[in-house]
Amino acid sequence: MTTPGPEEFETHDIYLAAYFKVSGCILARKRRQGQRVFLIFTNPGGPIRDLRYAFYSGSAKVDPHAYSREVIAMKQVVHDV
Repeated sequence: MTTPGPEEFETHDIYLAAYFKVSGCILARKRRQGQRVFLIFTNPGGPIRDLRYAFYSGSAKVDPHAYSREVIAMKQVVHDV
């Protein structure tokens, strides 16, 4: 089992993962811990913590259709483990 490196962010939240993807982050890998699947991302565009803050503060701006498609894609990623 590998843990995220210093430039990576790990989440099991499908909706946050979809936001990361729409925002340009790269899904580096995934891992399973028991029943939970963790998705590990990198962000070539800057600190991923800034994206996380925007998501949880409600200030995130993304295309709603792209986000909706990405939610579906993240669900497929998680269930294909």
